[in-house]
Amino acid sequence: RLLYNVALMTGMRAGELLGLQRGDLDFAKRLIYIRRSVWRRHVQTPKSRHSTKPVPMPEALAGLLQEHLTRQAPNAEGWVFVNRKGKPLDAERLVRRRLRPVLDALGIARCGLHAFRHTHASLLVDGGVAATVVRDQMRHSDVRTTLGVYAHAAVNAQRAAVEAVAARLAPSGPEQDGVAQWIQ
Repeated sequence: RLLYNVALMTGMRAGELLGLQRGDLDFAKRLIYIRRSVWRRHVQTPKSRHSTKPVPMPEALAGLLQEHLTRQAPNAEGWVFVNRKGKPLDAERLVRRRLRPVLDALGIARCGLHAFRHTHASLLVDGGVAATVVRDQMRHSDVRTTLGVYAHAAVNAQRAAVEAVAARLAPSGPEQDGVAQWIQ
């Protein structure tokens, strides 16, 4: 559950989540440093130079992470998310064995961990967050990438905006004296 919360609250990529170590969590500054990625249990560098930028750690998430770390059995390399052997999790196995059963039980269409990243970005866009801020949070190098991939989230905001304009211009709105004679 914690891994899903980190994914939803930060928009981190799956490999970045699985590559987190205790030293990457700065609770004083409330930042998560992206220093590595794990793919099929192999440690590698993050996706790009922009991917290494730190991610803000929401206060609610900081509490969840601290609680997890106090309960977690120590592992040699300080991984935050580990299997029974103290090694980084495998994303495909995690999705197959843990995420899919939950989605199936809830009647939600199957997805992978990347859906949490899309959800995070969509919530930012839908919340009216500036495109450049969304770009920075997603750690994209170009705002066009952010808008091109996550523009679908703006549809609801766009609809609300045109409905607000239409309400102000609606023909059933209040009439002003003498205006009706000019508009046919």
